[in-house]
Amino acid sequence: MSALTFTACSDDDDFYDGKQPEVSTTDVYVSCAGNFGANQGTVGILDYNIQTRPTAPFLYRNAYQEQNGIKIGDAQDLIVFGDKVVVACTTSSKIEVLNRVGKVEQTIKLHNVEPRYLATDGKYVYFSAYSGKVYKMNPNDKVKPMVDSIDVGDHPEAISITNGKLYANLSNYSMTGNGKYVAVVDLNTFRNPKNIEVGLNPYNQNIAAGNDVFIVSMFDYTEKPLVQKIDTKTNKVTQLFNATSIAYSAQKNALVCLYAPYGSNDKSFFLYDLATGQKTNLDMTGLRSPQQVNVDKWGNIYVIDNPSYNAPSEVFYYSPEGKLIQGNITVGMSAQNVRFAN
Repeated sequence: MSALTFTACSDDDDFYDGKQPEVSTTDVYVSCAGNFGANQGTVGILDYNIQTRPTAPFLYRNAYQEQNGIKIGDAQDLIVFGDKVVVACTTSSKIEVLNRVGKVEQTIKLHNVEPRYLATDGKYVYFSAYSGKVYKMNPNDKVKPMVDSIDVGDHPEAISITNGKLYANLSNYSMTGNGKYVAVVDLNTFRNPKNIEVGLNPYNQNIAAGNDVFIVSMFDYTEKPLVQKIDTKTNKVTQLFNATSIAYSAQKNALVCLYAPYGSNDKSFFLYDLATGQKTNLDMTGLRSPQQVNVDKWGNIYVIDNPSYNAPSEVFYYSPEGKLIQGNITVGMSAQNVRFAN
């Protein structure tokens, strides 16, 4: 873990008393894609005073540009892997390996690959790509970081790993109607993926929790997006409820959910208890166009609000019970995910 001295200020929280944290840590990262082709992507860090969390305010830093003096292009997703931060850059078609404060250690250019989403089994990092493959890599190897790859299907998106298997959403990006599967790859062999049929267009939501994988099918955007549970022991698919974004809270044994279809006034923010199926509504005050939810290891909730393509995204930070701790934290353009060090 890296300790930093930080001197910037922020007026983007709802309780900040003007006292600046002196010691901060690098545990919370934000990947921002920016607008297409605009070189607006950022890898940011939400810094905080490690001694007084969760009451000390988050302070956002554009870590990549700060550390390297250049822009990253786009940052679709990232994952913390030991003392490394691995970033998937779709439009730039590259993987960036950074240290924990954002300094580039290695740039892996991948012609016509277009990396999308990342996951790890603790030994390797895996990423999906618009090339139709899932790739296996070792970020610690600067000589030959790419280890293997496997064809899984057309335009794979979000991925997760549980019980020695990788689950990859196969989207309907090509609009053929065939994007209605989750590909399953045995990590021991990394060969011969199997398909599980789900609702049309599973996209950027794929969460592993114990023996289950939860995904969201977006259909053709005329039907309500649907959360489905895959029992990884039997491959049985169960339809659950409508939501656009989900995250797993181990502390609550619940899914933290957003239902906020683009352009719709019908929005909700709630907990779904996995043991009872009970929903608990949470306060959405201040959220205008919430598009992503993530949960850290303590159960704290982070919601990304993308109210405009012409303005930076904002992050809202909540307790495990859904009480707002800090809102309107301005981050980069088109934020995609908040990711955490384990």
